[in-house]
Amino acid sequence: MTKYILTLHLLTAIYAGQASALGGGMDLKDGLFWHADRDHNQQITLQEAQEIYSLGKQEVFEKYDTSGEGVITKFEFYDYYNRRSDAE
Repeated sequence: MTKYILTLHLLTAIYAGQASALGGGMDLKDGLFWHADRDHNQQITLQEAQEIYSLGKQEVFEKYDTSGEGVITKFEFYDYYNRRSDAE
């Protein structure tokens, strides 16, 4: 399963890089966000977050869900992506 998730992340990174190079405007963090947002409602639930590193851990999810709404918005995800530690 981990190998499958890593492969998906790699493919997402490649796609995001190609889209960005071709003017698509997506970078790696955009690609990861949109990959995890399975229902395309511009929010990541705890269940959806379980595919991204450790964001699916309850304590990490709550740390970056700064609004307390129970979802990670695109801007909260960017904060997670930019500030996450090696332990996360």
